[in-house]
Amino acid sequence: MTNYKKGISFEFRVRDLFRKFGYVAERKAASSPYDIIVMKDGVVNFLVDAKKTSQRDKNFLYVKRADLEKIIRESKKFCAKPLIIYGFYRSPIFVTFPEKLLKKRAARLEHGLELKDFLEN
Repeated sequence: MTNYKKGISFEFRVRDLFRKFGYVAERKAASSPYDIIVMKDGVVNFLVDAKKTSQRDKNFLYVKRADLEKIIRESKKFCAKPLIIYGFYRSPIFVTFPEKLLKKRAARLEHGLELKDFLEN
């Protein structure tokens, strides 16, 4: 499976998890500046930028400041909350908030808050 197909597969996993918790979630075909739009009761709640690595020995990802700024800027247009959702090889799906990551030129993502726990609360 190509990296492109692995990325799409991860986006579908994320979309399906939001749906399991009662949201309407749709993957955007051309993924910039966001990959998934998440709604409930006709209101856009979240815009998601999904990141995934399938390298077996890698347990971190870097996200460029420009990508963080893009998802934040786009979310403001919808009055929605921006989310960075990420995963590693055979790991749970994690979530973080891009506003908290803006301090550096590139943010390092490691294991953190699981998306499932975020959606349960």
